[in-house]
Amino acid sequence: MGIVYKNNAKTELAADITDIATSITVVAGAVFPTLGAGEYFLVTFDDYTNNEIVKCTARSGNTLTIVRAQEGTTARAFSSGDIAESRLT
Repeated sequence: MGIVYKNNAKTELAADITDIATSITVVAGAVFPTLGAGEYFLVTFDDYTNNEIVKCTARSGNTLTIVRAQEGTTARAFSSGDIAESRLT
C-alpha cells in the first residue's frame, strides 16, 4: 500500500482543466500504473512555464482522480495538450 512508481510515463491532457478540477482526462491513461486499494502515484502537469504536482488516487481508463497542489506546488489551470507525466520527485 502507498505510492506506486512508473518513471517517465508521459502523455498529454485531453482537455483544458481549471485550478480546482479533481477529475481530469488524459490522452493515454494506460501509460500510468494500475492502482490497488490505498495506492496512488504522482503526476506532474507542465506547460513549459509552470508545473504542478498532483496525487492520483484512482485511474479509470483515461480519467484520473487527483488531489491538487502536492509537494509545495500551486494548483493552476492547464490546457489541452499540456504534459501530464509521472516523474520521480
